[in-house]
Amino acid sequence: MGSDFARKFTIQAITYGAGKLKHWRKTLKKQPNTKRPYIMKSVAIVGSQDFKIRDGYIQFTIKPRHGELPKETIRINLASYVLEMLDGVKPKSITLTPEKLIITYEKEIESLHSDRWTGIDRNLDNATSFDTNGRIMIYDLSKTNKIKATYGEVKSHFKRNDVRIRRKICVKYGRKEKNRVHQALHKVSKKIVERGQGIILEDLKGIGNTHRRGNGKGKESRFKLNGWSHYELSRQIEYKARWKGIPVKYVKPMYTSSKCAECGSKLKPEEHRMMNCTHCNIHVDRDVNAAKNILARGLRFGPDGGIDEAMVSAVKRSVDMPQCVLS
Repeated sequence: MGSDFARKFTIQAITYGAGKLKHWRKTLKKQPNTKRPYIMKSVAIVGSQDFKIRDGYIQFTIKPRHGELPKETIRINLASYVLEMLDGVKPKSITLTPEKLIITYEKEIESLHSDRWTGIDRNLDNATSFDTNGRIMIYDLSKTNKIKATYGEVKSHFKRNDVRIRRKICVKYGRKEKNRVHQALHKVSKKIVERGQGIILEDLKGIGNTHRRGNGKGKESRFKLNGWSHYELSRQIEYKARWKGIPVKYVKPMYTSSKCAECGSKLKPEEHRMMNCTHCNIHVDRDVNAAKNILARGLRFGPDGGIDEAMVSAVKRSVDMPQCVLS
């Protein structure tokens, strides 16, 4: 950058590049064919000590004082809703791109001790919850599958011979698909967190290995399962819950759908995702049964819990410092 810019931009640029390189090296261990990272857009990062927010605008220096030349500063007016969000919180940094100004901030949150919990079973078409009050809630996720299918069909008809142009168009439509899917998941995750109950989810890490070619599933089935946004939904639920101080737990997903939530016997599948327990002689929806097992498994966790009920808590401290980004 040279001496024309403040030294803080040089330091932040080195830090930003080192972070990208570190992430690439970590990914390279799992995926040897990962391409070398490169930064396509201009990015400037300013730390918390190098900018001020006052009188409705944000101000920071871009060029230091040099000889008789005065220093140069930038002032950016902030919208009223942004100022409301920043009231009572601690700004950490700002990131400038050609299109956006991103403000990262944090605030101190006290974790709530919840006596009410809800277990959530995530599927391709819905997320089913069962809480300690015996209430069942079904959140429709079929819209995300329709969005993925629509954009998959559109991208399958690209016939340009130039690979670079075809890749550029695919990236464009892929970004649109991602934005629409994330918006649909935001509505569902918001409804789940607004209930104010402790949340218990399945730890689905590594589930993608069961969807690979040669595992007995057809092409259409693998396409749906590989596009399943289970991680994005849990990510949104977790950060929104942490922002409100709501605890989140993760339990192992083994046999949650195939074991009876009442007696623990193996269930027999029937039509329309219904399950039958010959021991209890009951008929129950597969997703509702799984949500009940997830809830019971999370509540049973403790010194006397079984090995198969191991759980990782998303809130590890009584006081946490979650971060949120405004753009």
